[in-house]
This record gives sequence, structure tokens and C-alpha cells, in this order.
Amino acid sequence: HVTVSGNTMTTDAGDFWQGGGGIYNGDGATLNLIDSTVSDNTSLNHNGGGIYGFFNSAINVTNSTVSGNAAGDVAGGLRTLGSATITNSTISGNTSTLWHGGALFSTDGTVTILNTTIVGNNAPGGTAGGLMVATFGAPVTVTVQNSIIADNGTYNCQIEGNPPDPAPPVAVLTSLGNNVISDGSCNPVGSDQVVSDAGLDALANNGGPTWTHALLAGSPAIDAANTAVCPANDQRGVARDAACDIGAFEFVP
Repeated sequence: HVTVSGNTMTTDAGDFWQGGGGIYNGDGATLNLIDSTVSDNTSLNHNGGGIYGFFNSAINVTNSTVSGNAAGDVAGGLRTLGSATITNSTISGNTSTLWHGGALFSTDGTVTILNTTIVGNNAPGGTAGGLMVATFGAPVTVTVQNSIIADNGTYNCQIEGNPPDPAPPVAVLTSLGNNVISDGSCNPVGSDQVVSDAGLDALANNGGPTWTHALLAGSPAIDAANTAVCPANDQRGVARDAACDIGAFEFVP
């Protein structure tokens, strides 16, 4: 139940460890962000406008919103070099100024994304405004399930740094299914829906402690999630139906 907003990280020593306009999670640290908002923060010259997680750190984002943050380099929303679990949350309207990853830039760790809405994030033209999965040598794995990834920059997802075949990939973005995606860049599988319109309203106060994107009537996300892994409630605390919805918001007729 915390809001972290309107902060600016100005340090510029030219080192990669710098970042985190809103929150910096250091080596070996654990951040549990629950029912909270990280918004309108700036990492002036570096990464992670909203949140930065260093090597060996863990970030758990639950029922929370990361929105309107900006990075002078990459990762407008979150920069992760450790592990992260993002559940029932909204990542919206964040901006990466120089390269890919308006919502998330992940290396060197494992990221799990479940029933999350990732929309309207931005990056320079011709780059991925949503998820950037990259490596400088160490393996990185990102999985996405029951989530909405839509309308992020020129396209939604980018994967960088895999060795030539037959070596195993070290940067991996895997769909576990039942996602709604507005293009084919996030490695969709058979149970995903690639659509031109995800059927979302603007970010707003729809009840609960944090702002969300409501599903509009007729959205392809309605009743389309894998019910076996849906959280019992949505981001607002509203009970999910037996046929639960994709993303952080449960539509109630």
C-alpha cells in the first residue's frame, strides 16, 4: 500500500550498475511490491526508470502498478539482472529513451509474468516498447502466461544475444499460453491470441488500491485465461470468475 512517485535518479558515474528512478534493489536484496504503485519516476541518464534490480536480487511485484516512468537509457519500467515474479499487475506508459524495453529489460536472470497487463509502453522507433530479453553472456529466461502484451512501441518483444545453432539459446522468451498479444513478436503459441485490438480502457481508478486497465465488453481477454493458474482475485481484489480473464483485470458484466 505504498506509492513511490516523482523521484529522479541523477547520478552519472558512467557505470552500468546505476539506475532505479523509483526503487533500487541491490545485490542479494529482495523487493516485495504489493498493492503498491511506482509511477512517474525518472532515471535521468541510466536504466530502470521505475525499478532496478541488480545481480542476485529478487523482485516480486504483486497486485501493483508500474506506470509513467522514464529511463534515459533502457528499461522505462523495470530493469532486472536477477530474478523477478510479476503477478496480477499492470505495467503501463513507461518509456525507454535510447533502446528496447519500454516496459522491461531483462538479462542474467529468470522472470515469470502471470495475469499481468503490459500496454502502452514506449521505446524509440523500430525497437520493442514492451519486453527486451537479452544477454551479455549469462542465461536469461522470461516466461509469460495469461497476460496482455499490447500496443508497446513499434512492436512488443525483442530477444537478443543467442549463439548460433546448434548451441542452446541463452536468451529465451517463452509463452506458456493464453496470452493476448498485438503482434507476433513475443513467440506466441497455439493458445495465444494475436489481435489488433486487445479491448482495453485507459489506465484509471477502477477500484482497489492501484490503477488498472479495465477490459471493455467484447475484449478477447474475457474468459480466455488458463483457469488452472489464475490467481483467485484480480489486481483490485475482485474475485475472478470460474472462467477467468487474461490480464490483471477481471471483467464483471
